[in-house]
Amino acid sequence: IEDPESARDDIFEALSKIKDLRGTVYLAKEGINAQLAVPVSDSYEGALEDTIAIFKTLLPFDPFEFNDLNLGDTVDSDTPTFNRLIVRTRNQILRDGLDDDLDWSDAGSEVSPQLWHEEIQERKMSPNGLFLDCRNTYESEKGIFDGADPLGTNVFSESWEELESRTDGVDRDEPIHIFCTGGIRCVKVGAFLKQKLGFKNVRRLEHGIVGYQRWAQEDLPEKATSVWQGENFMFDKRRFEVSGEKSSSDV
Repeated sequence: IEDPESARDDIFEALSKIKDLRGTVYLAKEGINAQLAVPVSDSYEGALEDTIAIFKTLLPFDPFEFNDLNLGDTVDSDTPTFNRLIVRTRNQILRDGLDDDLDWSDAGSEVSPQLWHEEIQERKMSPNGLFLDCRNTYESEKGIFDGADPLGTNVFSESWEELESRTDGVDRDEPIHIFCTGGIRCVKVGAFLKQKLGFKNVRRLEHGIVGYQRWAQEDLPEKATSVWQGENFMFDKRRFEVSGEKSSSDV
């Protein structure tokens, strides 16, 4: 994004016109990161479509061309999500502390939740390669995939030294499975593993833990057991159980 400040102003103005929309949008030269609670009940007809159109129109690229829209759960409007709409610029979408620029489009293979589930189950029977939790310690302590190894960081910028240490002596042809909350940290970690450390088979979970939990709730085969254990730590209020009932004021 050549001019993040201008994009910020245009996007905030446009999103503000969608009644009751809340969430956070961060813009930087390297791209965009957004999490939004969009009203979708009958009285808000077209709100989701309008939101998607705003990003497609006001950004200098189609944000959904290579990354599918990560639609979350439909919840009652009383469920805590975000307090208000915030659109801000940053020097980086995710502060990483790296000195060198990396190609974020070369970050390993994105693995669907179903395939991830199958591969982690197979890995439990026959461990190979590395299985790394790319979140911070306070997040890993709340919940983690069965068999995963937390990086043990306090902030994301500590990841690089820890990755160099964890991968020392590991065959670069060995698979490395990586995951985080929603997937954005794994883009940077995957790029580092491939471009800086030379790993050839980096496998990152599509849409992160959020995507896996949604898949497990909707499509996990009967009698199968989720490979996720515990709670998915979130940085906002999106910590809730999804009921089977949906009210007339869903968001």
